[in-house]
Amino acid sequence: MSTTAVTGVAGSSVSSVWASRARRSSKRISPGQQRSEGRQMRKLWIAGLLAFFGLAGALWAAPSSPRPTPAPTPAVLSPAQEADEHYNKGLEHEEQARAHEKKAATAKNKQKELDKARVEYELALGEQLEATRLNPKFHEAFSSLGYACRKTGDYTGALKAYDMALMLKPDYAEAIEYRAEAYLGLNRIEDAQKAYEWLFLRDPKKAESLLLAFKGWVERHQADLAGVEAAQLAGVQAWVGQKETADQDVSGTKETGKKEW
Repeated sequence: MSTTAVTGVAGSSVSSVWASRARRSSKRISPGQQRSEGRQMRKLWIAGLLAFFGLAGALWAAPSSPRPTPAPTPAVLSPAQEADEHYNKGLEHEEQARAHEKKAATAKNKQKELDKARVEYELALGEQLEATRLNPKFHEAFSSLGYACRKTGDYTGALKAYDMALMLKPDYAEAIEYRAEAYLGLNRIEDAQKAYEWLFLRDPKKAESLLLAFKGWVERHQADLAGVEAAQLAGVQAWVGQKETADQDVSGTKETGKKEW
């Protein structure tokens, strides 16, 4: 029932009293009757008002339709934050790739594991490309991009990525070591050796990793020269032997305080 209808109910009750009173207005009414009619009129007024406010209150108190809950606003990431996310995803793919490479060493189907590793490296490459696009000053992402390129056989692309990383941070040891491994992949031995000398003085652990890469290069080309001169191979092998001896001398000095011969 609308509030207008309720008001009409209260009004009609009062109107009937006035009409009744008008019909009897020609008659003489005693003071007692007048007081009685006054009380009756007040009661009707009160009843009408109570009816009005009671029904109107019920209408006003009726539950309204629930409002839909607004969907949460997604957090807006800055380009640098998005780049971090892609970089971390790329590192995860690298870890998966290395796990497949490790399995390949003992797997019955070695090529299957290597193929899985390549897929992971390609995924890592895509993530690092996006990271560097979003944050062109992200030297770590450029270095990881170079790593993924190298692992998928793109040595030229790897060198470009490493060069970019080192342009942003010239003393970034990881990029220096990985770029040297790319140099080895292209048989740029002198460039790789220069990188080793730099690392040997500033980051011996990275120098040790690079020396292992040199040993791997020697072993591969002993099995197949693949464009490498025999004299060059012999020279690199001798150089590796010298560096291993030097490493042992340095290790002995650090452990005992003097060289061990």
